[in-house]
Amino acid sequence: MFKRNVKRVQARGVMEKRVLIVDDDEKLRNLVKEYLEEYGFSVHAVADGRSLMETLREQEPEVVLLDLMLPFRDGLELLREVRAAGDTPVIMLTAKGEDSDRIVGLEMGADDYIPKPFNPRELLARIKAVMRRRPQPSYMADQGRRGLPETELNRKLKAILSADAKGFSRLMGDDELATIQVLNDYRGLLSECVKEHGGSVVDSPGDNLLAEFDSVVVAVRCAVKIQETLNSRNAALPDLRKMHFRIGINLGDVVVDQQRIYGDGVNVAARIEKIADPGGICISGTVFDQIENKVPFAFEFMGERELKNIAKPVRVYRLKQPF
Repeated sequence: MFKRNVKRVQARGVMEKRVLIVDDDEKLRNLVKEYLEEYGFSVHAVADGRSLMETLREQEPEVVLLDLMLPFRDGLELLREVRAAGDTPVIMLTAKGEDSDRIVGLEMGADDYIPKPFNPRELLARIKAVMRRRPQPSYMADQGRRGLPETELNRKLKAILSADAKGFSRLMGDDELATIQVLNDYRGLLSECVKEHGGSVVDSPGDNLLAEFDSVVVAVRCAVKIQETLNSRNAALPDLRKMHFRIGINLGDVVVDQQRIYGDGVNVAARIEKIADPGGICISGTVFDQIENKVPFAFEFMGERELKNIAKPVRVYRLKQPF
């Protein structure tokens, strides 16, 4: 099921991500741990969930792989506990593949569900998907435990650009090496364009990129330049190898923690990115209000959208193509 000689892939600028595996199958735990570590993840594996909450506090994982059938306490009971404590993403990893099992897990708060046996590439893609622009971790929100008063949080108003490659897992399934080569090339182009426009890349896990700007006008101009450049590059590739990025931009308050940023300002950008067409750009109402009549681009109002984990509906606009 797993290839033991996976070539180590360390994409430029990728920060180490922490994964917790809870599964009583020792062989599977070790194989998943080895596979993910080859892709730059820091993995902690346990056989059951008796000390799950203590492990969560100690390891502070950014995603949990949780088996359904566990000794002592089953996965659904543990899932309820994790959800009651915070927003750490959870992927249910189980031999039960019936629709009813998946529905119950998802309704109880699981972020994804993958039945065994599974393709390790699919697992990696699903982990990346749930980790994209994840909400501020619950352990950051617990200021008392970290000894950081709310008044000392480093808050800033920023224009946030969120981008990801549409259909990346399909491309990886067709040709891993060629896809990684194109991804590294395109990520380099994105990073260069952000830098040229005075922005900063603050995170770039896998096929995603998160950047911040002091100006929403500049952020939108950067997004347009990115799509124009990528469209030109894609024109030289066969249709099955073209890699299209979606971009979302939001203006909002963010919390800066060392080299990373969190908060609804980031989450909204990530959510509206998913609304964008491949090769397209979507912006929030806060961005539109600031750039209207300041950039030579046409916009289409897409209405107010309910976004996951966002309390209020968000106005969304789409840049009409060609830009």
